[in-house]
Amino acid sequence: MRTPLWLLPLLLVACSGPEPNVKSEDAYERFLGLRELEGRTDADAIGQLVRSLEDPHYLVVVGAIDVLAAHNRPEFLQHFIPKLKHKHPMVRQAACEAVARVHGEEAVPGVIELVKDPDAMVRRSALKALAQFPRRPDGLRAMVDAVGDKDPGVSYMAHRLLSERTNRKDVKQSKEAWAEAVK
Repeated sequence: MRTPLWLLPLLLVACSGPEPNVKSEDAYERFLGLRELEGRTDADAIGQLVRSLEDPHYLVVVGAIDVLAAHNRPEFLQHFIPKLKHKHPMVRQAACEAVARVHGEEAVPGVIELVKDPDAMVRRSALKALAQFPRRPDGLRAMVDAVGDKDPGVSYMAHRLLSERTNRKDVKQSKEAWAEAVK
């Protein structure tokens, strides 16, 4: 069976993928719409990004955090701190990355709390964020505690970041060894 030529354009339109649209009912289309705002600094774009932080779908919130963080503007930290306590782990993870990116030191206590998060990916993101604040003794203590994490990936990341931070490659991967090494 052959498809009539006049029907081909309709089939192509019908088969198209999601369209970027911040007002769409579809969360992925809203996410794509936010990604198109990257680099824009006008009030409408920033307003849309900030409003999207309250979207009910985690994907949209992650997109808004990522695009806002790409601006590297410390004043956006006020929007990232509350997201450190979001119910979805991907949002908490994105918030950690945003805090590190804008170097928001006032968010460090919230990031330290996430070193004990139930999700290992969030704990690793929190450790990476803490590594951006080398002068914080509370961050150092949290990283040392994380070497004793039950998840081997989290434990290893804490060990590796501490090794980089202290320029010490001779310390055994244990919480006790690191506590002794950094006291």
